[in-house]
Amino acid sequence: MTITAWCVLSACGDSSGGSAGSAGSTGRGPDTTDATDAPTTTATPTTAAATEGGSGSDSVSQSTTAGDSSSDSQATGSASATTTGVSATTGEASSGDTTQGASVSDGSTGSGTTGASTDTSSGTDTGEPPCEPGGVGEQFSFLWIANTDQGSVSKINTNTMVEMARYYTDPVQSGAASPSRTSVSLDGRFVVVSNRDTGSITKIAANEVDCVDKNNDDVIQTSKDKAQLLPFDQDECILWTTKLTINNHQWGPRATTFGIPDWNIDTCAYENEKVWVGYMVGPASAQMARLNSYTGAIEEKVDIIDFPLYGSYSPYGAAVDPDGNIWTSAVANKAAIRIDVKTLQVKRWDSPDADAHYGITIGADGRVWFANYGGFGGHGGVSFFDPKTELWKVIPGTQGNLWRSVAADDKGRIWVSNNGGPFGCGLLEIDGEDETITNFHTFTQCGTPVGVGLDGKGKVWMIDYNGWTWQMDPMTFEKKLLPVANVHYTYSDFTGSGLSGIVPQ
Repeated sequence: MTITAWCVLSACGDSSGGSAGSAGSTGRGPDTTDATDAPTTTATPTTAAATEGGSGSDSVSQSTTAGDSSSDSQATGSASATTTGVSATTGEASSGDTTQGASVSDGSTGSGTTGASTDTSSGTDTGEPPCEPGGVGEQFSFLWIANTDQGSVSKINTNTMVEMARYYTDPVQSGAASPSRTSVSLDGRFVVVSNRDTGSITKIAANEVDCVDKNNDDVIQTSKDKAQLLPFDQDECILWTTKLTINNHQWGPRATTFGIPDWNIDTCAYENEKVWVGYMVGPASAQMARLNSYTGAIEEKVDIIDFPLYGSYSPYGAAVDPDGNIWTSAVANKAAIRIDVKTLQVKRWDSPDADAHYGITIGADGRVWFANYGGFGGHGGVSFFDPKTELWKVIPGTQGNLWRSVAADDKGRIWVSNNGGPFGCGLLEIDGEDETITNFHTFTQCGTPVGVGLDGKGKVWMIDYNGWTWQMDPMTFEKKLLPVANVHYTYSDFTGSGLSGIVPQ
């Protein structure tokens, strides 16, 4: 089975939560809208604050109505591409001020430090045939939600809907770290979390078999409960943390993703795994760094020249295409930026439409999808860019909304969260092949939906900024609410299906 990529993105104004709104209804058939026949209600979703991380003070009254797939048809356009030469600096093992929990194997065919643990062994019985590359599927499916105001990340079992543990994401052990984007490795065994305000990124193991016995007592000391967080330097499932930039909220790391590792059929394991993360190093100087996943060392720093800024915010979201290249975007801007992982060449395309990118994902066909936030003065629609034809398109009937995050599944469906505009608070379903609206799903408890992702069984998850997450069956539309304490600002590949969807299974 091939699970289509869905790398959700980031946030906007990395900010405000909205007030909980009532907009619930039961799901109907695939060609109808959840809110059909429901009375029109008035909600007051919170608009994005002018700066990220601040509390939203402005709100607008929005009518919660069903979308009209026949309205506001927009023509497909093309845009010129800009290519910049390679501008990368090579980092040594000490670059980025990396702190490791313990020495670990490089996992690549080249030389590397060796130690007590390696990242290349299977670690989990996936039920797959031997030596077949691919993700771990539903047997090892976790949801990683950043608890932004606590400075931690939650590990949730998507099969049992139980929050199993929490981990601090930075040595400050508080909301001063402001964690946001999370990304899960292709095999589902690891997560990296970017901390916006402390300028760092941290890697955590999901399985105790991948943790490191730092004190050599033959027992893995780690969090085993959502209420019992161990000190950062004592949790042996926290593998390393790397400092990337100065403590500056706007400049801090946001765009975050694992890359596609190499598959070694002889060892029946993935190796040479990388992590990519974007941040600012100056008022108009953006970089995407490539890190060694096993040590946290910065290997390359790729400069993004003439990075299109909005309030000096760093690269906002990251996604991987079927060729393994890294894509990123700038919030409230129409640019799509690709880094060739082999040459490190940076290429940029600008939409001819009034795009204001917020969320980003890439489907198995290579199209790059964007959730556009109308609060920035753009068209507020869902759009995509096709790198093969270099054409852009806005999905008819999606304009004028406050789209946040976007994901794609293995049926070609596109899922987009929204917290304001004509649709109101909820989750949009698009037929990616027909490029038309299929459904808009509402929820009995809906505040500020942020991240959207898919678990190992293909169920859709929507994280709400205000302290909960929803699971929805995409076939029956059955919805289950899971309270998760604290404020959540997670817009990225928080389950790992963004990678598994572009790698043949």
